[in-house]
Amino acid sequence: MTVRAKGSGEHVRPAPALASMTATEGAALVRRGELRPSEWLAACLEQQLVWESRVLAWAQLDRDRVLAEARALDSTAWPDLLPAPRLAGVPFGIKDVFNTRDLTTAMGSDLWSGFEPGNDARVISVIRLLGGQVVGKTVTAEFAVHAPGSTRNPCDPGRIAGTSSTGSAVAVATGSVPVALGTQTAGSIIRPASYVGTLGFKPSFGLIPRTGVLKTSDTLDSIGWFARSVDDLALVFDALRVQGRDYPNVERGLARAEAKRRAGSSAPWRVALAIPPAWDLADPYARDAVRSFAAELGRRPDVRMEELDLRAALGDAHAVHRTIYHKSLSYYFKKELSRDGEVSPILREICAEGREIPLEAFARALERQRELERRLSLEMEGHDVLVTLSVAGEPPPLERPDERDDSALVWTLCGAPAVSLPLFRGPRGLPFGLQVVASRYGDHKLLEFARTILPGALPPLAPPGT
Repeated sequence: MTVRAKGSGEHVRPAPALASMTATEGAALVRRGELRPSEWLAACLEQQLVWESRVLAWAQLDRDRVLAEARALDSTAWPDLLPAPRLAGVPFGIKDVFNTRDLTTAMGSDLWSGFEPGNDARVISVIRLLGGQVVGKTVTAEFAVHAPGSTRNPCDPGRIAGTSSTGSAVAVATGSVPVALGTQTAGSIIRPASYVGTLGFKPSFGLIPRTGVLKTSDTLDSIGWFARSVDDLALVFDALRVQGRDYPNVERGLARAEAKRRAGSSAPWRVALAIPPAWDLADPYARDAVRSFAAELGRRPDVRMEELDLRAALGDAHAVHRTIYHKSLSYYFKKELSRDGEVSPILREICAEGREIPLEAFARALERQRELERRLSLEMEGHDVLVTLSVAGEPPPLERPDERDDSALVWTLCGAPAVSLPLFRGPRGLPFGLQVVASRYGDHKLLEFARTILPGALPPLAPPGT
């Protein structure tokens, strides 16, 4: 397999490079008629074959079906299409909590094995409309909560890779797809991205439509994705976000953020090293790594660095999140919990706690969530972005998989956009990430700053022994 220059028979890119391409690069080639979607997909599927027995990232992948769909896309006159499809030919992995018309949606549960929703989630419809390919479903935790799926960490099979969106993170890290969708209600995008050494992005709450996606909490569930470049994070964001006059709050929020960004375009970046709740629970080497990085960042002429201690201002964030999340789960999974022995003990335990939470306490927690969002906005008034840890350190071992509290759920609770960049290695040589956060609706500013830190693209992980 090769990429051919348009109008010639010249081979310009060997097959191994196809699976390493970013979505941005590949879509541009497809739009120009220089790359067939089926060639790109076949190269990704070769990576999947090499890795899958080691990592178990895919819940459902029918190679014959998806290759046939890709060959149908080959006949598209891509250069003639106006407007040019943003996601032309891009292979996507889809976390198995999104409805898909041609694939089952089990949501990580045996109870829903074989379920055929018969429709596409809204974001899946948009991906197809803009020329993207739905490759298959990636493994998720049971109902995207805490009972982990089968996926293994490609960096070390003896370590966890996260829980809820782990299959999508691993599929991207290993080159099976350039982009994969995930969801985050606490830290289910930021954590697996950090643990497997890829990029993960959770946009501002409300910017990505959730129709046709498993619901666990109305005020926390967010859609995001994994990629190997910031350009790809931005490409998918601009393709999938809601826009237009039907979304006045979103458009006003983004417009205000854009006006601030343009007004400060010639000024140095105002960056704060955030000391959030749970900071003290992180490993010392992880805290030291972020502090050292912040000090180095502060020496750049285009950066003004400060420190911002948020432990007092947001100190009850974890407790508020727990109340909202556990009460919501106990409501949404009543039917599943009525089935003896078919739901994990951890989900039963969480929902049992949720049932004991009075509605008045739940309502107070929702109000406190809004107050915390406003408080974070005020605290960030003098800063463009925050930098902090993505997780508490290297991924924990499988035999002791308990994850310590970190700040990922704090930004989720506050509706803020966050990205994890795989910048660090721990004492065992395993990855952990830098988390960059902006105020709600500051997604473009966040991605612009992230691009100054990681301007290029990461290659897929090399299989063991290569």
